[in-house]
Amino acid sequence: MQTKLNYMAYVTTRDQMRYIELGSYSVDYNEGDVLLFESVKDISPFFPLGSTTMFVAICSKGSLSLDIEGEEYTFEEGSIMLCPPKVRVLIKEHKEDFCCNVMCIAEPIVQSLLRDHVDMLQQETSKRLLKITPLTELSREEFSFYFSIIRSKLKANNPSTPHIILIALLRVFLLELHFLSHGNEVRRHEQRMSQGKVLFNRFLALISNSEVKRQPISVYAGQLAITPKYLTMLCLKYSNKTASEWVAQYTVEEIRFCLRNTELSIKEISAHLGFSNMSHFGSYVRKHLGVSPSEYRYSKKH
Repeated sequence: MQTKLNYMAYVTTRDQMRYIELGSYSVDYNEGDVLLFESVKDISPFFPLGSTTMFVAICSKGSLSLDIEGEEYTFEEGSIMLCPPKVRVLIKEHKEDFCCNVMCIAEPIVQSLLRDHVDMLQQETSKRLLKITPLTELSREEFSFYFSIIRSKLKANNPSTPHIILIALLRVFLLELHFLSHGNEVRRHEQRMSQGKVLFNRFLALISNSEVKRQPISVYAGQLAITPKYLTMLCLKYSNKTASEWVAQYTVEEIRFCLRNTELSIKEISAHLGFSNMSHFGSYVRKHLGVSPSEYRYSKKH
């Protein structure tokens, strides 16, 4: 699997100022795809969530009473909260001893790592469903372990740590979370999975595993032995995205990763990603990132 994380950061509550704009109380996710906050006493600054961010929290102490679009929820010790993008959470009652660990993950990363179940994720996101699930003692230990080991990898910031290890850890964590919330539904879903869903999953796997992701849809359709039109129809059915939009998403992730995390020249990146010339690459980056490749690289280093 070739999914790339553009940037990962571990922060303690003392450093939240770097990611939260106190004026609007919105989390700034432009700095990274995965943010982990430790010992959070107040989750209100995180909401409303950004348009492409998922929020996961484990309550380690105390409790909160929440209001989400008129419905009351209790987030208490030993439970885990999963909140999709664009959800506004109101805090009704806040216990002084409340404490939780928080992980914020950019939705494109979640989609890439949960590609086999992206249609179910899409349904949750569109309905803006918040889930709070009580954990068994064993599940609590397991999820706390995931937080700890992911935190240790982020905190170490060791360039020698293989990228695939971080990808694998996050994928396992998200799959555990997904099955915790939808275990029976996932099993029924897999049992009745249609040939169309199988083809859609294979398409995402093809993009993810392709060294050059930006290829004509006809190339991917040919590898699946179907027409480009049918491939796009399947993508819209199972994800509300066209085949071209999926290719663009994976391509942009790769571009961002190369510009942020490699010493390759812009010319080398352009060639590596399969662009015919520098001008075409520059236009593509401006279209999707809003600035030139050099401006994007410079802005992330200063």
